[in-house]
Amino acid sequence: MSGCVYGDLATAKQWLRRSVVPTKDGPSDTAVGGCPSADKTELTPLSTHIPLHTFIHLPAARILRGASQSLEMSTSSHSPEFVLPQELIDKVIDEADFQSLKTLGLVSKQWWPRTRKLLFKAIKLSETLDHPMDPVTRCKRLLELLEAKSEVCKLPRTLLIRSSTYDDEEEDLGWLQVCSDDVIKILEMLQNVSVVVLRGGEMELSFSHLPLPLRAALHSFISRRNVIELSLFTVDCIEMTPLVQHRSLRKLSLAFSRPPPTELGACFPLNVARKRRPTTKAASLSSSENSAPLKNFLRQLDISGAGHALLLLVAASQDPQATLDLTQIKKLSVGTMNFGSTMSQVWPYFLRTFCQNVSQYSVTIGPARPEIEELQHGVLSVDPSIFSLAQLPNLKRLHVEVPQYFLRVPGLSLIPYLMEALVALSSSREPVPLRVLEIVLNFDSFDAESKPEDVTQTLTDFSKWQQIWGRLDEILSNRQVFSQFLTMVVRMGLNRRCTFTQSAEELDELKNAMHSYMPNLVEQSKVKVVFRVPVQ
Repeated sequence: MSGCVYGDLATAKQWLRRSVVPTKDGPSDTAVGGCPSADKTELTPLSTHIPLHTFIHLPAARILRGASQSLEMSTSSHSPEFVLPQELIDKVIDEADFQSLKTLGLVSKQWWPRTRKLLFKAIKLSETLDHPMDPVTRCKRLLELLEAKSEVCKLPRTLLIRSSTYDDEEEDLGWLQVCSDDVIKILEMLQNVSVVVLRGGEMELSFSHLPLPLRAALHSFISRRNVIELSLFTVDCIEMTPLVQHRSLRKLSLAFSRPPPTELGACFPLNVARKRRPTTKAASLSSSENSAPLKNFLRQLDISGAGHALLLLVAASQDPQATLDLTQIKKLSVGTMNFGSTMSQVWPYFLRTFCQNVSQYSVTIGPARPEIEELQHGVLSVDPSIFSLAQLPNLKRLHVEVPQYFLRVPGLSLIPYLMEALVALSSSREPVPLRVLEIVLNFDSFDAESKPEDVTQTLTDFSKWQQIWGRLDEILSNRQVFSQFLTMVVRMGLNRRCTFTQSAEELDELKNAMHSYMPNLVEQSKVKVVFRVPVQ
Protein backbone atom coordinates (compact mmCIF):
# COMPACT_ATOMS: atom_id res chain seq x y z
CA MET A 1 0.00 0.00 0.00
CA SER A 2 2.86 2.36 0.68
CA GLY A 3 3.71 2.52 -3.01
CA CYS A 4 0.18 3.39 -4.12
CA VAL A 5 -0.73 6.83 -5.44
CA TYR A 6 -4.44 7.59 -5.64
CA GLY A 7 -5.69 9.48 -8.67
CA ASP A 8 -9.39 8.87 -8.06
CA LEU A 9 -10.82 11.15 -5.36
CA ALA A 10 -13.92 9.05 -4.71
CA THR A 11 -11.81 5.93 -4.19
CA ALA A 12 -9.50 7.81 -1.84
CA LYS A 13 -12.37 9.21 0.22
CA GLN A 14 -13.94 5.77 0.48
CA TRP A 15 -10.62 4.33 1.59
CA LEU A 16 -10.18 7.10 4.15
CA ARG A 17 -13.64 6.50 5.59
CA ARG A 18 -12.80 2.82 6.09
CA SER A 19 -9.39 3.57 7.49
CA VAL A 20 -9.98 6.24 10.16
CA VAL A 21 -12.19 5.64 13.17
CA PRO A 22 -12.79 7.41 16.48
CA THR A 23 -10.97 6.20 19.55
CA LYS A 24 -12.56 3.45 21.55
CA ASP A 25 -13.10 5.80 24.47
CA GLY A 26 -16.42 6.81 22.96
CA PRO A 27 -17.85 10.30 22.45
CA SER A 28 -15.78 13.20 23.68
CA ASP A 29 -16.75 15.76 26.24
CA THR A 30 -18.00 19.10 24.93
CA ALA A 31 -15.77 22.11 25.36
CA VAL A 32 -16.87 25.70 25.90
CA GLY A 33 -19.07 26.89 23.08
CA GLY A 34 -20.25 23.43 22.07
CA CYS A 35 -16.95 22.31 20.51
CA PRO A 36 -15.55 18.84 21.29
CA SER A 37 -12.71 18.92 23.73
CA ALA A 38 -9.21 18.37 22.41
CA ASP A 39 -8.37 16.44 25.56
CA LYS A 40 -10.79 13.58 24.90
CA THR A 41 -10.83 12.95 21.15
CA GLU A 42 -7.93 11.69 19.09
CA LEU A 43 -7.06 9.47 16.16
CA THR A 44 -5.23 6.52 17.65
CA PRO A 45 -2.25 5.18 15.70
CA LEU A 46 -1.80 1.38 15.57
CA SER A 47 0.63 -0.60 13.48
CA THR A 48 -0.33 0.82 10.06
CA HIS A 49 0.78 4.35 9.09
CA ILE A 50 -0.38 6.07 5.90
CA PRO A 51 2.64 7.37 3.96
CA LEU A 52 2.62 11.01 2.96
CA HIS A 53 3.29 10.32 -0.72
CA THR A 54 0.06 8.29 -0.87
CA PHE A 55 -1.85 11.58 -1.12
CA ILE A 56 0.51 13.48 -3.33
CA HIS A 57 -2.01 14.02 -6.16
CA LEU A 58 -5.09 14.75 -4.05
CA PRO A 59 -6.32 18.26 -3.13
CA ALA A 60 -5.31 18.70 0.49
CA ALA A 61 -8.52 20.25 1.78
CA ARG A 62 -10.64 17.52 0.13
CA ILE A 63 -8.50 14.80 1.67
CA LEU A 64 -9.13 16.30 5.09
CA ARG A 65 -12.82 16.68 4.37
CA GLY A 66 -13.01 12.97 3.60
CA ALA A 67 -11.03 12.14 6.72
CA SER A 68 -13.22 14.38 8.86
CA GLN A 69 -16.39 12.82 7.47
CA SER A 70 -15.09 9.42 8.46
CA LEU A 71 -15.23 10.44 12.12
CA GLU A 72 -19.00 10.66 11.84
CA MET A 73 -19.39 7.04 10.67
CA SER A 74 -19.88 4.26 13.13
CA THR A 75 -17.55 1.30 12.64
CA SER A 76 -17.17 -2.06 14.25
CA SER A 77 -14.57 -2.66 16.90
CA HIS A 78 -12.78 -5.03 14.51
CA SER A 79 -12.09 -2.35 11.87
CA PRO A 80 -8.41 -1.47 11.37
CA GLU A 81 -7.38 1.87 12.81
CA PHE A 82 -5.08 4.31 11.01
CA VAL A 83 -3.64 7.72 11.67
CA LEU A 84 -2.93 10.39 9.09
CA PRO A 85 0.77 11.26 8.98
CA GLN A 86 1.60 14.36 10.97
CA GLU A 87 3.57 15.72 8.01
CA LEU A 88 0.40 15.70 5.89
CA ILE A 89 -1.64 17.39 8.60
CA ASP A 90 0.94 20.15 9.13
CA LYS A 91 1.33 20.70 5.38
CA VAL A 92 -2.41 21.08 4.83
CA ILE A 93 -2.92 23.35 7.83
CA ASP A 94 -0.07 25.64 6.74
CA GLU A 95 -0.89 25.86 3.04
CA ALA A 96 -4.61 25.14 2.66
CA ASP A 97 -7.62 27.08 3.96
CA PHE A 98 -6.65 27.85 7.55
CA GLN A 99 -9.89 29.71 8.29
CA SER A 100 -11.85 26.54 7.57
CA LEU A 101 -9.42 24.15 9.19
CA LYS A 102 -8.45 25.96 12.38
CA THR A 103 -11.39 24.58 14.40
CA LEU A 104 -10.06 21.06 13.80
CA GLY A 105 -7.64 21.90 16.57
CA LEU A 106 -10.59 21.61 18.96
CA VAL A 107 -11.50 18.13 17.74
CA SER A 108 -8.41 15.98 17.91
CA LYS A 109 -5.10 15.95 19.70
CA GLN A 110 -3.40 15.08 16.45
CA TRP A 111 -4.63 18.33 14.92
CA TRP A 112 -4.14 20.83 17.70
CA PRO A 113 -0.31 21.13 17.89
CA ARG A 114 -0.22 23.04 14.61
CA THR A 115 -3.74 24.51 14.49
CA ARG A 116 -3.58 25.86 18.02
CA LYS A 117 -0.33 27.61 17.21
CA LEU A 118 -1.99 29.33 14.26
CA LEU A 119 -5.31 29.83 16.01
CA PHE A 120 -3.69 31.92 18.76
CA LYS A 121 -0.99 33.55 16.64
CA ALA A 122 -2.87 36.86 16.78
CA ILE A 123 -5.25 38.07 19.49
CA LYS A 124 -7.72 40.84 18.69
CA LEU A 125 -9.50 42.56 21.55
CA SER A 126 -11.71 44.91 19.59
CA GLU A 127 -15.06 46.61 19.84
CA THR A 128 -15.57 46.35 16.08
CA LEU A 129 -15.45 42.57 15.59
CA ASP A 130 -18.55 40.92 14.14
CA HIS A 131 -19.03 38.51 17.03
CA PRO A 132 -22.04 37.32 19.06
CA MET A 133 -20.26 38.15 22.31
CA ASP A 134 -19.69 41.73 23.43
CA PRO A 135 -16.07 42.89 23.94
CA VAL A 136 -16.30 42.73 27.75
CA THR A 137 -17.40 39.09 27.67
CA ARG A 138 -14.76 38.17 25.09
CA CYS A 139 -12.07 39.74 27.24
CA LYS A 140 -13.16 37.77 30.30
CA ARG A 141 -13.32 34.53 28.30
CA LEU A 142 -9.79 35.11 27.02
CA LEU A 143 -8.50 35.61 30.55
CA GLU A 144 -10.22 32.40 31.67
CA LEU A 145 -8.63 30.52 28.78
CA LEU A 146 -5.14 31.82 29.51
CA GLU A 147 -5.50 30.94 33.18
CA ALA A 148 -6.75 27.44 32.38
CA LYS A 149 -4.27 26.70 29.57
CA SER A 150 -0.91 28.17 30.47
CA GLU A 151 0.69 26.76 27.31
CA VAL A 152 -1.48 29.09 25.23
CA CYS A 153 0.21 32.13 26.81
CA LYS A 154 3.34 31.45 24.77
CA LEU A 155 1.58 31.28 21.38
CA PRO A 156 0.36 34.83 20.55
CA ARG A 157 2.77 36.92 18.47
CA THR A 158 0.42 39.82 17.68
CA LEU A 159 -1.86 41.73 20.05
CA LEU A 160 -4.44 44.24 18.84
CA ILE A 161 -6.40 46.34 21.32
CA ARG A 162 -9.12 48.52 19.82
CA SER A 163 -11.45 50.55 21.97
CA SER A 164 -13.13 53.90 22.32
CA THR A 165 -12.81 55.80 25.59
CA TYR A 166 -15.17 58.32 27.15
CA ASP A 167 -14.90 60.86 29.94
CA ASP A 168 -18.55 61.98 29.88
CA GLU A 169 -20.51 60.49 32.76
CA GLU A 170 -23.56 60.29 30.54
CA GLU A 171 -21.74 58.03 28.08
CA ASP A 172 -21.14 54.34 28.64
CA LEU A 173 -17.49 53.59 29.29
CA GLY A 174 -15.48 51.85 26.59
CA TRP A 175 -14.84 48.15 27.10
CA LEU A 176 -11.15 48.82 27.80
CA GLN A 177 -12.10 51.12 30.68
CA VAL A 178 -14.50 48.50 32.05
CA CYS A 179 -12.07 45.58 31.73
CA SER A 180 -8.91 47.33 32.86
CA ASP A 181 -8.11 44.80 35.61
CA ASP A 182 -8.61 41.84 33.25
CA VAL A 183 -6.46 43.44 30.55
CA ILE A 184 -3.64 44.03 33.03
CA LYS A 185 -3.69 40.31 33.91
CA ILE A 186 -3.75 39.34 30.23
CA LEU A 187 -0.75 41.54 29.47
CA GLU A 188 1.19 39.96 32.32
CA MET A 189 0.49 36.45 30.96
CA LEU A 190 1.36 37.02 27.30
CA GLN A 191 5.05 36.23 27.00
CA ASN A 192 6.06 36.28 23.35
CA VAL A 193 4.12 39.10 21.70
CA SER A 194 6.31 40.94 19.19
CA VAL A 195 3.71 43.07 17.36
CA VAL A 196 1.44 45.47 19.28
CA VAL A 197 -1.40 47.52 17.77
CA LEU A 198 -3.33 50.09 19.81
CA ARG A 199 -6.11 51.94 18.07
CA GLY A 200 -9.32 53.79 18.72
CA GLY A 201 -12.75 52.53 17.79
CA GLU A 202 -15.71 54.69 16.84
CA MET A 203 -14.12 57.30 19.10
CA GLU A 204 -10.44 57.80 19.79
CA LEU A 205 -8.57 55.85 22.43
CA SER A 206 -7.37 58.39 24.98
CA PHE A 207 -4.82 57.30 27.57
CA SER A 208 -5.99 60.12 29.82
CA HIS A 209 -9.33 58.30 30.24
CA LEU A 210 -7.75 54.99 31.25
CA PRO A 211 -7.06 54.01 34.87
CA LEU A 212 -3.49 54.77 35.89
CA PRO A 213 -2.56 51.08 36.54
CA LEU A 214 -3.67 50.14 33.01
CA ARG A 215 -1.69 52.99 31.49
CA ALA A 216 1.40 51.82 33.33
CA ALA A 217 0.80 48.21 32.25
CA LEU A 218 0.42 49.18 28.59
CA HIS A 219 3.58 51.28 28.63
CA SER A 220 5.48 48.47 30.31
CA PHE A 221 4.14 45.96 27.78
CA ILE A 222 5.11 47.90 24.66
CA SER A 223 8.56 48.59 26.14
CA ARG A 224 9.45 44.90 26.35
CA ARG A 225 12.51 43.74 24.47
CA ASN A 226 10.57 41.20 22.41
CA VAL A 227 8.28 43.92 20.97
CA ILE A 228 9.72 44.87 17.57
CA GLU A 229 6.65 46.44 15.91
CA LEU A 230 4.31 49.06 17.37
CA SER A 231 1.32 50.73 15.72
CA LEU A 232 -0.66 53.59 17.27
CA PHE A 233 -3.82 54.64 15.41
CA THR A 234 -6.03 57.45 16.76
CA VAL A 235 -4.47 57.15 20.21
CA ASP A 236 -4.53 60.38 22.21
CA CYS A 237 -2.43 61.49 25.19
CA ILE A 238 0.05 58.61 25.00
CA GLU A 239 3.56 59.44 26.19
CA MET A 240 6.04 59.25 23.32
CA THR A 241 9.25 59.93 25.19
CA PRO A 242 9.59 56.33 26.49
CA LEU A 243 9.71 55.12 22.88
CA VAL A 244 13.10 56.73 22.30
CA GLN A 245 14.49 54.48 25.03
CA HIS A 246 13.07 51.32 23.48
CA ARG A 247 15.79 48.72 22.99
CA SER A 248 14.33 46.50 20.27
CA LEU A 249 11.78 48.43 18.18
CA ARG A 250 12.22 47.92 14.44
CA LYS A 251 8.97 49.24 12.96
CA LEU A 252 6.86 52.14 14.21
CA SER A 253 3.51 53.28 12.78
CA LEU A 254 1.92 56.51 13.99
CA ALA A 255 -1.43 57.69 12.63
CA PHE A 256 -3.46 60.54 14.12
CA SER A 257 -1.92 59.93 17.54
CA ARG A 258 -0.83 62.72 19.88
CA PRO A 259 1.28 63.01 23.02
CA PRO A 260 -0.21 64.76 26.06
CA PRO A 261 0.22 68.55 26.26
CA THR A 262 2.39 68.19 29.36
CA GLU A 263 4.90 66.07 27.44
CA LEU A 264 5.07 68.57 24.59
CA GLY A 265 6.05 71.23 27.10
CA ALA A 266 8.66 69.06 28.81
CA CYS A 267 12.30 70.07 28.92
CA PHE A 268 15.02 67.85 27.55
CA PRO A 269 17.30 66.02 28.31
CA LEU A 270 15.34 62.96 29.29
CA ASN A 271 14.47 62.37 32.89
CA VAL A 272 17.07 59.67 33.42
CA ALA A 273 19.00 59.18 36.64
CA ARG A 274 22.58 60.40 36.21
CA LYS A 275 25.60 58.72 37.74
CA ARG A 276 27.86 60.62 40.12
CA ARG A 277 30.88 62.22 38.48
CA PRO A 278 33.90 59.86 38.65
CA THR A 279 36.95 61.01 40.62
CA THR A 280 39.72 59.28 38.63
CA LYS A 281 40.66 59.16 34.93
CA ALA A 282 40.19 55.39 34.77
CA ALA A 283 36.85 55.70 36.44
CA SER A 284 35.98 58.47 34.02
CA LEU A 285 36.72 56.25 30.99
CA SER A 286 34.78 53.38 32.50
CA SER A 287 31.90 55.66 33.31
CA SER A 288 31.82 57.01 29.75
CA GLU A 289 31.63 53.51 28.34
CA ASN A 290 28.89 52.47 30.74
CA SER A 291 26.83 55.64 30.38
CA ALA A 292 26.54 55.45 26.59
CA PRO A 293 23.54 53.20 25.92
CA LEU A 294 23.63 50.70 23.08
CA LYS A 295 21.72 52.04 20.09
CA ASN A 296 18.74 50.28 18.57
CA PHE A 297 18.13 51.21 14.94
CA LEU A 298 14.58 51.81 13.77
CA ARG A 299 14.24 50.31 10.28
CA GLN A 300 10.73 51.32 9.23
CA LEU A 301 8.55 54.33 10.01
CA ASP A 302 4.97 54.88 8.81
CA ILE A 303 3.48 58.22 9.78
CA SER A 304 0.24 60.02 9.00
CA GLY A 305 -1.30 63.01 10.73
CA ALA A 306 1.03 62.76 13.71
CA GLY A 307 3.11 65.92 13.53
CA HIS A 308 3.39 66.53 17.27
CA ALA A 309 4.40 62.91 17.90
CA LEU A 310 7.13 63.11 15.24
CA LEU A 311 8.35 66.44 16.58
CA LEU A 312 8.69 64.96 20.05
CA LEU A 313 10.49 61.84 18.81
CA VAL A 314 12.92 63.92 16.75
CA ALA A 315 13.76 66.10 19.75
CA ALA A 316 13.97 63.30 22.31
CA SER A 317 15.98 60.93 20.08
CA GLN A 318 18.90 63.35 20.10
CA ASP A 319 19.32 63.07 23.84
CA PRO A 320 22.48 61.12 24.83
CA GLN A 321 20.40 58.69 26.87
CA ALA A 322 18.11 57.79 23.95
CA THR A 323 18.52 54.24 22.65
CA LEU A 324 16.22 54.42 19.60
CA ASP A 325 18.25 55.66 16.64
CA LEU A 326 16.21 57.18 13.79
CA THR A 327 19.13 57.63 11.40
CA GLN A 328 19.04 54.11 9.93
CA ILE A 329 15.46 54.04 8.64
CA LYS A 330 15.26 52.02 5.41
CA LYS A 331 11.51 52.12 4.71
CA LEU A 332 9.58 55.36 5.12
CA SER A 333 5.88 55.96 4.47
CA VAL A 334 3.94 59.21 4.85
CA GLY A 335 0.22 59.92 4.57
CA THR A 336 -1.01 63.04 2.81
CA MET A 337 -4.24 63.35 4.82
CA ASN A 338 -4.12 65.80 7.75
CA PHE A 339 -0.46 66.54 7.14
CA GLY A 340 -0.90 69.68 9.23
CA SER A 341 1.24 72.70 10.05
CA THR A 342 3.40 70.87 12.60
CA MET A 343 4.31 68.18 10.07
CA SER A 344 5.08 70.90 7.53
CA GLN A 345 7.58 72.40 9.96
CA VAL A 346 9.31 69.22 11.08
CA TRP A 347 9.21 67.13 7.88
CA PRO A 348 11.98 68.88 5.87
CA TYR A 349 14.30 68.79 8.90
CA PHE A 350 13.41 65.15 9.56
CA LEU A 351 14.20 64.13 5.97
CA ARG A 352 17.45 66.07 5.94
CA THR A 353 18.69 64.84 9.33
CA PHE A 354 17.39 61.30 9.73
CA CYS A 355 16.54 59.89 6.29
CA GLN A 356 19.86 59.70 4.48
CA ASN A 357 19.62 55.89 4.41
CA VAL A 358 16.01 55.54 3.26
CA SER A 359 15.84 53.24 0.24
CA GLN A 360 12.04 52.80 -0.01
CA TYR A 361 9.69 55.77 0.21
CA SER A 362 5.89 55.56 -0.01
CA VAL A 363 3.46 58.47 -0.34
CA THR A 364 -0.10 57.35 0.37
CA ILE A 365 -3.36 58.88 1.49
CA GLY A 366 -2.94 57.16 4.88
CA PRO A 367 -5.50 55.25 6.95
CA ALA A 368 -8.09 58.06 6.97
CA ARG A 369 -10.51 59.15 4.26
CA PRO A 370 -11.57 62.76 3.62
CA GLU A 371 -15.10 63.99 4.09
CA ILE A 372 -16.96 64.91 0.93
CA GLU A 373 -17.45 68.44 2.30
CA GLU A 374 -13.67 68.85 2.63
CA LEU A 375 -13.22 68.17 -1.06
CA GLN A 376 -16.13 70.34 -2.12
CA HIS A 377 -14.97 73.35 -0.11
CA GLY A 378 -11.30 73.03 -1.02
CA VAL A 379 -10.00 72.80 2.54
CA LEU A 380 -7.55 70.02 1.68
CA SER A 381 -4.12 70.58 0.21
CA VAL A 382 -0.88 68.71 -0.48
CA ASP A 383 2.31 69.89 1.17
CA PRO A 384 5.11 70.03 -1.45
CA SER A 385 7.71 69.04 1.16
CA ILE A 386 6.34 65.50 0.96
CA PHE A 387 8.17 65.17 -2.36
CA SER A 388 11.54 66.49 -1.21
CA LEU A 389 13.24 63.61 -3.01
CA ALA A 390 16.58 65.42 -3.10
CA GLN A 391 16.76 64.85 0.68
CA LEU A 392 16.76 61.06 0.10
CA PRO A 393 20.16 60.38 -1.53
CA ASN A 394 19.84 56.58 -1.30
CA LEU A 395 16.27 56.27 -2.56
CA LYS A 396 15.87 53.19 -4.77
CA ARG A 397 12.13 52.55 -4.78
CA LEU A 398 9.39 55.23 -4.84
CA HIS A 399 5.71 54.33 -4.36
CA VAL A 400 3.01 56.95 -4.95
CA GLU A 401 -0.65 56.19 -4.31
CA VAL A 402 -3.20 58.48 -5.97
CA PRO A 403 -6.85 58.26 -4.83
CA GLN A 404 -9.10 58.53 -7.88
CA TYR A 405 -11.27 61.18 -6.23
CA PHE A 406 -8.18 63.43 -5.82
CA LEU A 407 -7.83 63.60 -9.60
CA ARG A 408 -10.99 65.73 -9.81
CA VAL A 409 -9.76 68.40 -7.40
CA PRO A 410 -7.13 70.92 -8.56
CA GLY A 411 -4.14 70.90 -6.25
CA LEU A 412 -4.82 67.47 -4.73
CA SER A 413 -3.54 65.18 -7.45
CA LEU A 414 -0.09 63.99 -6.42
CA ILE A 415 1.11 63.49 -10.00
CA PRO A 416 2.09 67.15 -10.66
CA TYR A 417 4.05 67.27 -7.38
CA LEU A 418 5.79 64.04 -8.34
CA MET A 419 6.66 65.51 -11.73
CA GLU A 420 8.18 68.62 -10.16
CA ALA A 421 10.30 66.51 -7.82
CA LEU A 422 11.62 64.33 -10.67
CA VAL A 423 12.34 67.41 -12.79
CA ALA A 424 14.32 68.88 -9.88
CA LEU A 425 16.38 65.68 -9.65
CA SER A 426 16.96 65.66 -13.40
CA SER A 427 18.02 69.32 -13.42
CA SER A 428 20.77 68.67 -10.89
CA ARG A 429 22.49 66.37 -13.41
CA GLU A 430 23.75 64.29 -10.49
CA PRO A 431 23.33 60.49 -10.71
CA VAL A 432 20.24 59.26 -8.85
CA PRO A 433 20.03 55.67 -7.52
CA LEU A 434 16.26 55.40 -8.18
CA ARG A 435 15.44 51.99 -9.68
CA VAL A 436 11.67 51.56 -9.39
CA LEU A 437 8.81 54.05 -9.61
CA GLU A 438 5.38 52.66 -8.77
CA ILE A 439 2.24 54.74 -9.36
CA VAL A 440 -1.00 53.28 -8.01
CA LEU A 441 -4.41 54.70 -8.87
CA ASN A 442 -6.61 53.81 -5.89
CA PHE A 443 -10.30 53.39 -6.71
CA ASP A 444 -11.54 53.08 -3.12
CA SER A 445 -14.69 55.10 -2.48
CA PHE A 446 -15.37 57.57 0.34
CA ASP A 447 -17.80 55.35 2.17
CA ALA A 448 -17.46 51.58 2.39
CA GLU A 449 -21.24 51.30 2.73
CA SER A 450 -22.05 53.40 -0.33
CA LYS A 451 -22.94 51.92 -3.69
CA PRO A 452 -20.02 51.05 -5.98
CA GLU A 453 -19.02 54.04 -8.09
CA ASP A 454 -18.70 53.91 -11.86
CA VAL A 455 -15.09 54.79 -12.75
CA THR A 456 -15.20 54.10 -16.48
CA GLN A 457 -14.40 57.67 -17.49
CA THR A 458 -11.75 58.15 -14.81
CA LEU A 459 -10.00 54.99 -15.94
CA THR A 460 -9.99 56.17 -19.55
CA ASP A 461 -8.86 59.71 -18.75
CA PHE A 462 -6.01 58.56 -16.50
CA SER A 463 -4.77 56.03 -19.04
CA LYS A 464 -4.79 58.60 -21.85
CA TRP A 465 -3.07 61.35 -19.85
CA GLN A 466 -0.55 61.83 -22.62
CA GLN A 467 1.06 64.95 -21.19
CA ILE A 468 2.01 63.20 -17.94
CA TRP A 469 3.13 59.86 -19.38
CA GLY A 470 5.12 61.56 -22.12
CA ARG A 471 6.89 63.82 -19.63
CA LEU A 472 7.71 60.90 -17.34
CA ASP A 473 9.14 59.05 -20.34
CA GLU A 474 11.35 62.01 -21.16
CA ILE A 475 12.62 62.43 -17.59
CA LEU A 476 13.23 58.80 -16.62
CA SER A 477 14.95 57.89 -19.89
CA ASN A 478 17.72 60.39 -19.07
CA ARG A 479 20.55 57.92 -18.59
CA GLN A 480 22.94 60.55 -17.22
CA VAL A 481 20.76 61.05 -14.13
CA PHE A 482 18.68 57.87 -13.88
CA SER A 483 21.37 55.41 -14.92
CA GLN A 484 20.17 52.76 -12.46
CA PHE A 485 16.47 53.05 -13.29
CA LEU A 486 14.89 49.65 -14.01
CA THR A 487 11.13 49.97 -14.32
CA MET A 488 8.05 52.13 -13.89
CA VAL A 489 4.95 50.27 -12.73
CA VAL A 490 1.49 51.78 -13.16
CA ARG A 491 -1.21 49.90 -11.25
CA MET A 492 -4.93 50.48 -11.62
CA GLY A 493 -6.31 49.28 -8.28
CA LEU A 494 -9.77 48.23 -9.47
CA ASN A 495 -11.83 46.50 -6.79
CA ARG A 496 -15.36 45.55 -5.83
CA ARG A 497 -16.04 49.08 -4.58
CA CYS A 498 -16.14 50.38 -8.15
CA THR A 499 -17.66 49.43 -11.51
CA PHE A 500 -16.45 49.95 -15.07
CA THR A 501 -17.76 49.03 -18.49
CA GLN A 502 -14.49 48.37 -20.32
CA SER A 503 -14.04 44.86 -21.62
CA ALA A 504 -10.75 42.98 -21.38
CA GLU A 505 -9.96 44.01 -24.96
CA GLU A 506 -10.68 47.66 -24.18
CA LEU A 507 -8.42 47.51 -21.12
CA ASP A 508 -5.67 46.17 -23.35
CA GLU A 509 -6.25 49.11 -25.69
CA LEU A 510 -5.82 51.54 -22.78
CA LYS A 511 -2.63 49.75 -21.81
CA ASN A 512 -1.31 50.03 -25.37
CA ALA A 513 -2.20 53.73 -25.41
CA MET A 514 -0.10 54.32 -22.29
CA HIS A 515 2.78 52.42 -23.86
CA SER A 516 2.58 54.60 -26.96
CA TYR A 517 3.09 57.72 -24.81
CA MET A 518 6.33 56.30 -23.35
CA PRO A 519 8.31 55.04 -26.36
CA ASN A 520 11.75 55.41 -24.77
CA LEU A 521 10.92 53.42 -21.65
CA VAL A 522 9.00 50.84 -23.69
CA GLU A 523 11.98 50.38 -25.98
CA GLN A 524 14.13 49.72 -22.93
CA SER A 525 11.45 47.35 -21.50
CA LYS A 526 11.06 49.57 -18.45
CA VAL A 527 7.28 50.06 -18.34
CA LYS A 528 4.72 47.74 -16.77
CA VAL A 529 1.01 48.61 -16.74
CA VAL A 530 -1.24 46.46 -14.57
CA PHE A 531 -5.03 46.53 -14.44
CA ARG A 532 -6.01 44.71 -11.26
CA VAL A 533 -9.47 43.40 -12.09
CA PRO A 534 -11.46 41.86 -9.20
CA VAL A 535 -12.69 38.30 -9.60
CA GLN A 536 -16.41 38.33 -10.27
